[in-house]
Amino acid sequence: MTERENYIRHLEETISKVIAERNEAIKLSQELEKTIIDLEKRLRFYENSNSPPSARKIPGKKDENDDKKSKKKKKKRGAPKGHRGATRPKPEPDEIIDVIAEECERCGSPNILDLEDVLKKIIEDIPPPKLIKVTQFDLHNVVCSDCGYKFLSKHPDCPTEGRFGPYLLVYMTMLKYQLRGTLRKIEEYLDNHDDFQISPKGILDSINRVGLCCRKEYDQLVQKTRSAKWLHIDETGIHVNGDKWWLWAFRTDEDDVLIVIEDSRGAKVPERILDGNWDIPVIIDGWSSYSKFTIVQRCWAHLLRKVDAFKDVSGKGMELSKEIHRRFKKLRKFIDSNASMEERKRKKKIWDNEMEYLVKRYESDKKLHEPLTYIRNGLGKWYTCLLYPGMEPTNNLGEQAIRESVIVRKIIGTFRSETGSEYYQYIASLLATWRLHGKNMFVELERIIRENLCLA
Repeated sequence: MTERENYIRHLEETISKVIAERNEAIKLSQELEKTIIDLEKRLRFYENSNSPPSARKIPGKKDENDDKKSKKKKKKRGAPKGHRGATRPKPEPDEIIDVIAEECERCGSPNILDLEDVLKKIIEDIPPPKLIKVTQFDLHNVVCSDCGYKFLSKHPDCPTEGRFGPYLLVYMTMLKYQLRGTLRKIEEYLDNHDDFQISPKGILDSINRVGLCCRKEYDQLVQKTRSAKWLHIDETGIHVNGDKWWLWAFRTDEDDVLIVIEDSRGAKVPERILDGNWDIPVIIDGWSSYSKFTIVQRCWAHLLRKVDAFKDVSGKGMELSKEIHRRFKKLRKFIDSNASMEERKRKKKIWDNEMEYLVKRYESDKKLHEPLTYIRNGLGKWYTCLLYPGMEPTNNLGEQAIRESVIVRKIIGTFRSETGSEYYQYIASLLATWRLHGKNMFVELERIIRENLCLA
């Protein structure tokens, strides 16, 4: 074989090797591209314009403003000026105990002389848990001498159903709802702390009994919701028997909270709760189920997140984000001022027109189609709060009302029955309302149990 033929053969082998490596690289590239697409889909579930910043922030991810913040003068860490502090006031003692040693702690001598130099030390503690008290109630059948009516005597500490009294029912319910305990954990806690043995099924039945007691006051919350000046409404997914249902939160202008669990995210839910009243003012996001409401304040928090998600796609995207943030600050400043209703109406008309013009100004940028469509769909509804003094321009209050249920969802995974989800909405609504009203939830829950289970 000549030298020329050897050279040609060497080139052919080299070309074949390069082609094989190229094909392998193409295959690897395709696999990586598929992986990236899959990861982007999964990331969008957590990081999107509808998720609040607290849910979207990735631990360890450097914030673009970190460098700017580091250049600024660092402020002293700690509570702001004027903070009242965390030191509790010293209470008056319920009991005074003189503590005098009986022997020397070094040599053990009993010859101790009191120097009358006393260190006063106040300690706060709780007494050890008491044993469960077992009481027998002898309920007498009686008859009225005047009208002849016969009935069974009632006692405020004796429920008409079950073997557990009001305090124990409150105790188990608050372990479940206030401390978010699972049934197994509550069973273990009651056994270890109170020497009280009960099965998870017994705990569940007791809590459901409490939920039934809350039904009457829950219905009153429904009526308050229907007569509210305005409503914050939000919804989130939740599972019942493993199926996808929806948990709705309605929060009134007076901080009454109504939790509703339905198998629908559609308009029939607010229609049923509000008895078909679509004219009540609402603060909502852009979900289509709210399209029937005639007086709407669209949530600016959602809008800010929407435009921020597109600020890096183009120069106009950054301009749009800055413009929307500037308008929100301007709106917030005006709301905080003591403007008259005439001035509020005038500002709404001007700013509604400016919002419409803003959409036209940026619509040439095709990359901003999604945020501009979002703004366009809410035209005339971004400044409704100006017509209702006290109304917020965001639905943050609605999201706060639903937050506790989101945590519960993460813990339980799914409700095991429709009955469980029904009783949950009764108890959760009342606890959330009492908390916002500054009431003692233990006292209020005990009152409801006595009224509806003991004396009904």
